[in-house]
Amino acid sequence: MRKRVRAGSTPFPVLLVLLAAVVPALLTACSSAPPPAALTATRQVHVSPVSADGSPVRGFRITQTVPGASCEAGSEAIGRAYRCVAGNSLFDPCWAVHAAAPTVLCLPFPWSVTDVRLEVGAPLSAIPAEPGTNEPWGVELASGQRCVLLQGAHSQFAGRVIDYYCNAGLSLLRGLSRAAPVWRAASVTAAAGKQALGPSEQIKIAWFGSPDSYF
Repeated sequence: MRKRVRAGSTPFPVLLVLLAAVVPALLTACSSAPPPAALTATRQVHVSPVSADGSPVRGFRITQTVPGASCEAGSEAIGRAYRCVAGNSLFDPCWAVHAAAPTVLCLPFPWSVTDVRLEVGAPLSAIPAEPGTNEPWGVELASGQRCVLLQGAHSQFAGRVIDYYCNAGLSLLRGLSRAAPVWRAASVTAAAGKQALGPSEQIKIAWFGSPDSYF
């Protein structure tokens, strides 16, 4: 007596044959995908929302204008720029704009495409002709994670200063290694309230703030 097969069903042996043919093809397709390109050198990017003549640079969009700001010469983030306060907010770094009244443009992060316009209540003082910081303002790791240079008080790990904040579970220690074309940074990981020395992270991009040269 022949075994009847319901309409729309596939006999089990036939299904095994189909799987045997399809699975190797899928594995081959997955394994043929090209691996991520290896880094050959860290890319250095210099940013400023203001040109040397004090005019705003194209490519940045002003999202907010804040009056009554006060600024002092010298940026913790990049050195030769301004550090400003407006209300309860701190803005650093900021660059002077050529305008009828004292005005600066400030970037929240080195990779930002938006800036904040501050109307300053007093004339801007000249920035001393001193060498600025040589540390990148921000970096992007090979993983795509971005990290920004910390300002104010810094914490430490095993006697070394933590200089960059990436996320709640990752920070970078002071003293980037720049001896090779691909820069590296020692990392600190955090989990369950405990910190540990992390892997040496490759740096894909290093952002520097261009000095304010208008004044």
